[in-house]
Amino acid sequence: MAKEIPSNNAVNLLCEGTMIVGDIKTKNDIRVDGVINGKIITSGRLVVGTTANVEGNIDCANVDVLGVVKGDIMATGTVSLKETARVTGNIMAGTLSMEPGVAFNGNCQMIKKELPASTKVEGK
Repeated sequence: MAKEIPSNNAVNLLCEGTMIVGDIKTKNDIRVDGVINGKIITSGRLVVGTTANVEGNIDCANVDVLGVVKGDIMATGTVSLKETARVTGNIMAGTLSMEPGVAFNGNCQMIKKELPASTKVEGK
């Protein structure tokens, strides 16, 4: 009997050789190894594989880029650019990690994370 995977742990997968023209919006994690011409919006993690080519803006929680992205990246968490990544566009992120060998052409802005009210110092 096959083990059933709960839908809240589901991962969307776009395989190499597949092309989508249009926007993708999901609450779950997504891995792209094909081509997307459109926006990707997810509240989960996005992985842009080494064979992927994304032409459009990305809005996600966290993203690992190993392939090509032509568009702006907005991540509330971490943007991780791996050695094979090729990014043309602006990045806004809470944290940015970039390995040697990355090609990044654009501007980067770090998103300031607000401290919880209990840790703020009064008067400052």
